[in-house]
Amino acid sequence: MSDLIQPTEPPTAGERLPAVTVGLFGPRKLVRTMAEVGLDIALRSAGRVRFLSGGYDDQADAEERYLKFRDRIDSAVFPGPWVFDIATDGHWLTVPSTHLPLTGAALYAALLRASLTIEDVDLSRVSIDSLSTADVEEAYAEIGLDTTDVYDIPYEGPDSVAGFAAFHREKWEQQHTTVALTTILSVERELRAQGIPVLRIAPTRSSVRDALETAILLGRGTRMGAHQLAMIAVQLIPAGLSRGESGDYWQQELALMTHQKLLSEARQVGATVARRSDTLFLVTTTHGALVRLTEQFTIAPFLGGLTAQLGVPVAIGVGAGQTARDAEGNALIAVEESVSRDGKFAVYLDDTSTRTELPPAPAVTEATPPDSTSPIDPRALEIVTSIAAATTPAAGQQVVVDVESVADIMQVTQRTGLRMLKELVEAGLAWPLPPARSTAGGRPRQQFRLLTEKLD
Repeated sequence: MSDLIQPTEPPTAGERLPAVTVGLFGPRKLVRTMAEVGLDIALRSAGRVRFLSGGYDDQADAEERYLKFRDRIDSAVFPGPWVFDIATDGHWLTVPSTHLPLTGAALYAALLRASLTIEDVDLSRVSIDSLSTADVEEAYAEIGLDTTDVYDIPYEGPDSVAGFAAFHREKWEQQHTTVALTTILSVERELRAQGIPVLRIAPTRSSVRDALETAILLGRGTRMGAHQLAMIAVQLIPAGLSRGESGDYWQQELALMTHQKLLSEARQVGATVARRSDTLFLVTTTHGALVRLTEQFTIAPFLGGLTAQLGVPVAIGVGAGQTARDAEGNALIAVEESVSRDGKFAVYLDDTSTRTELPPAPAVTEATPPDSTSPIDPRALEIVTSIAAATTPAAGQQVVVDVESVADIMQVTQRTGLRMLKELVEAGLAWPLPPARSTAGGRPRQQFRLLTEKLD
């Protein structure tokens, strides 16, 4: 059962700090203590703070409890370095986290409880696990006790915990100790079942408070980072684009298609799209959405899909910053670098001057296309291939045809040639261009640009 601990008073007017939810994980008794301390912190906090309790009875349940609440927390606190390391090594840690520290202060409290609750205990003859030798010696020096007969086994990673119970049992059976002090719940239970006097070293409330306040700072960093502004600059690089009337019309059609495709993808993460020119677009989003778009900064946003769908190279620049101006400036600097490399990768730049190259996403190999468009009609593909093979444009030039040239190439009537061109337009393999003016007068010819890039 989990409890949501939060302040009873609403946040003050104009509160700018983001709300933070911290997950508390560990044995139930310890988590109750953490929750009590957390309630006091929440009541005194300048920002909205909530603590979600995820206590368990067995260490084997730690991962399950964490995964149950991972989507509801911004940071986490674990009972000690053991569980923290298990979560890290097991790759199930998903938010910034910390753990309750094991210090001499916790040892003082354990020694005091031992002297009050265990008959004939000799505090100079004990076995201790998890704490470092330096911490043990410093704690004993503070209370004026000798450590000659104090045995310590420090925590040295998750594997070291497996030997804790045997260590305490050996010292007890050899009559070297009068009590075992452990930080591990399962070790406490095993020794108690064997009749060995044992107490668990529990962190002090002061240590718990320090850990929880650290977790709040970590959570706020996560929240503020997720809401940090990010801009994605999308620059078209249409090689060999004509500067004439036909080229201008084609560029406008290309810009319209790009805008539509960006709107479709941006809508999925709540981003907005602004068209700066026929070749430059700015997508405004948040750092959190950017993380999803780039799959944790491993792939470039939009790059692979747009290049394949538009048939022209695309450059992508991604910028982040605390203000819209900062994010936009970084995005525009980044896109220029991507343009200089012909859009082979996207460039990410933030206000710490961190620069990252993001490669295109791997090609989609599924039979079903990732969007809702239909596959290219085989007949249309055959037509455009035949026409393209019969033309010999200069390197870098576009393939532009009209009804007469198509009818001549395909050996059909002009009416059939016009129908073929309309099929290519419907299949996305040709674009109609504005009618070219004729100096001889008469009706201008309708021209079409073949999208031969899609044949590669």
